[in-house]
Amino acid sequence: MSFFMVGNLNTEFVPDRLEDLGGLIPGDFVVSRKINGEVLSKFEDDTWDLTTYGTRSVYTFNTWQTGDFDQLSRVITDEIKSITWLGMFNPRIARKKNKKMVSFSGYIKALKAIAKIAYHCNVSIVDSHSNSKFQAALKSSFLFAISDETEQAQWLSPYIKEVLRVCHSTVNDDLCEKLPKWKIVPDESYDDWVKRLNIANKYIRDKGKRTPLVPTRILATILEETEKQLDDALPLMERFVEFFEAIYEDPHLFSDSIGRARNAVTRIIGSGRPSPGPTSKSRLVSRKETLKRFGLDGYLEKKGVDAHLQNITNHLCQLQAFSAILIHFYSGMRASEVEVLPFDCHQVIDIPNFGKVDVLLSHTKKLARSNFSRLLPWVTSPIAKKAIKASQAIARINWVRNSPDRFPSRHETVPLWLANQWKKCATPVSYEYPIAYRSIVLASSIKSFKNVEIRRSDIEELVVFDAFRDWDEEPEFEIGQPWPLSTHQGRRSAAVYASRSGMVSLPSLATQFKHLTLMMTALYAENSAFAESFIVNEDGRIPESHTVIGDLRASKNLNDSVAFEEQVIKAHGPLLGGQGNAFQSEKDRNLPHFLDDARAIQKEIEVGKRKYVPLPTGGGCMNETGPCDSYGIDWTFPCLGCAKSVFEDDVLEEAAASLEFSMQEMSPNSLSYKFSNEKLRLIKSRLTD
Repeated sequence: MSFFMVGNLNTEFVPDRLEDLGGLIPGDFVVSRKINGEVLSKFEDDTWDLTTYGTRSVYTFNTWQTGDFDQLSRVITDEIKSITWLGMFNPRIARKKNKKMVSFSGYIKALKAIAKIAYHCNVSIVDSHSNSKFQAALKSSFLFAISDETEQAQWLSPYIKEVLRVCHSTVNDDLCEKLPKWKIVPDESYDDWVKRLNIANKYIRDKGKRTPLVPTRILATILEETEKQLDDALPLMERFVEFFEAIYEDPHLFSDSIGRARNAVTRIIGSGRPSPGPTSKSRLVSRKETLKRFGLDGYLEKKGVDAHLQNITNHLCQLQAFSAILIHFYSGMRASEVEVLPFDCHQVIDIPNFGKVDVLLSHTKKLARSNFSRLLPWVTSPIAKKAIKASQAIARINWVRNSPDRFPSRHETVPLWLANQWKKCATPVSYEYPIAYRSIVLASSIKSFKNVEIRRSDIEELVVFDAFRDWDEEPEFEIGQPWPLSTHQGRRSAAVYASRSGMVSLPSLATQFKHLTLMMTALYAENSAFAESFIVNEDGRIPESHTVIGDLRASKNLNDSVAFEEQVIKAHGPLLGGQGNAFQSEKDRNLPHFLDDARAIQKEIEVGKRKYVPLPTGGGCMNETGPCDSYGIDWTFPCLGCAKSVFEDDVLEEAAASLEFSMQEMSPNSLSYKFSNEKLRLIKSRLTD
């Protein structure tokens, strides 16, 4: 079974399946189909178009050869396709059953690099494992690549490792005995290569830099200024829509001369509309007068936008960038999740016993077995609604610029970031119409803001947050330069500042960020205890303008009370920890009395009179003043010995397993590894007591 077929893909446009997995690969094996079921690509083709399944481009296999395409080139190209086919379509060989088509880009790139070495050594891939010249060249190329700290090292190690795994798994699979023995490296060298690649991958990963936290001063400026820009524009967005509708119907509008009117005719016809007929000088309406008619002249003059259509379009693109900034920072969504936001993505839901909450609906690749999940919610601030309204108006404008038809009544077919020039876009994948999100540049959009230049105080704040990073040596963080804003900074900052507030638990963040593990969420929010508190006034209090924080606190109290019920009242095993032992003694002595007391405590937690902070590893903290200083720093270690802790006995085993798993990603010489190893020792010693 083709492993990417599982999930919610329509079976009418999935690739072929093979019943005899050990047979030779048929040339007419259908690699991809169009949505209507028509064949798009076959195995025998040198180009596989997999855009139907989520890739952003087609895979062309013969481009590795830049010289004459001779017989050996043909053989090697077919070998590349065969090894790619094994990784994609053979369920006995493919390790991940839910791997996305787009993830094969690096895999094929690694195969093409191997192909170049084989061709240079005048050997096919199937014979390369026994060719000493090829083996020496492969080792030399690999060592040279990992010593070069460029982007090629980012994909080299993991994908070569996967190629070798696929090849050797095929050789050792009895059902694949009819296939050629592609090994690339000899059997006796395979384990050494895997170790070498693992070490290189860890070396590369350790040298990578994590997404920086946006300093509080700069973040406050960015959020305040972007919201202000949208506040200025929102009252006029319908007028912008009407303006574009008018100038795409009448070429005389916004035309100072017959020449401009004729250009307008070309523009109108280019949008798919019929020719508006001959132009007349007497009917011309100047650009200034046209803008005045639609009430846009004062706004554009205030924003410094000249009365040229391209300048107006550029300004609308800037408003899209401002909208994207607010969405990223008020939701923590990934760029890929913001990119595929549907036109109607904002909703307000009413939660019983809580109230109304703003959410954004989109898709994620992380939780999908196909390429995108069903619609999922991200909690956001009501401020995000401004970004959505502005972007919806711009999407309608871009519709006018590209189609003579009425805007679709079925909004689910339209993306929020509808492109403004459809003819220049690739074939749409996620929607019926093209998306322009990737053309939105966040960093340049904030350069006009005051006070976004980096100051020494900002660097000092970053140093406190991450003391092991040499900020002064990174040119993009040079004092006086505009902050280098990126989409992922919104995600990182949302995680860190939400965690720092003490109002959002790690599991809640994991749900919001659609993370598959708590470890990844902890990684995003690491060092949050050292981050500055963000939303406070000079008196150290939350201002009235941010009362949404009160809603978050109420929601957290409710969640904490539910966690107390599940982890304490309904605990299946013995309760441990200082407070847990007290509860367990009362439970053993007088169960009805324990239940009455526990229910009373639960109600006090719900209204905020008592504290119960759930811990990611299970159990919770009942410190009356809230989490202690270890919270947010030592998440993975149960609060052994603390008089306020509550947890079940299996938490220790789970914590040990979690630590052992996370330590696989650490360098044995790092402080984090040594610290984790000491925690693991303490946990195991307690388990043996």
